[in-house]
Amino acid sequence: MAMLVPASAFETRASEQIYYHSIDASASGGEIVTRFTVISNATMEKLGCQSISISEKRGNSWISVASFDEADTGMSKTNATQHVNSIRWSCKSGVEYRVSVTVFAENSTGRDTRSKTVYV
Repeated sequence: MAMLVPASAFETRASEQIYYHSIDASASGGEIVTRFTVISNATMEKLGCQSISISEKRGNSWISVASFDEADTGMSKTNATQHVNSIRWSCKSGVEYRVSVTVFAENSTGRDTRSKTVYV
């Protein structure tokens, strides 16, 4: 049995700038470890993690307790095709956290982003 699928049904890349990305966060040993990968289609002027925002649940509210941006150490690279890193932040045991992460790739045609929120 053969099945014909039009080529347009498959997308080989995520966007003009981002070929692949992954975002994950977990708590381990008193730290929140945020892992990210962004791979571009070509050399980008800048790529990596645009922002990480960590909020702590207090009652029914989320209170911002930490944030990182692309200018912080380990968050981004220039003139690169990929960036993979982990950012660590000390946390309290038994507390629920919300980690919002945005990765990006930027070249002369613009900036593209992908975001994910993880609860730990």
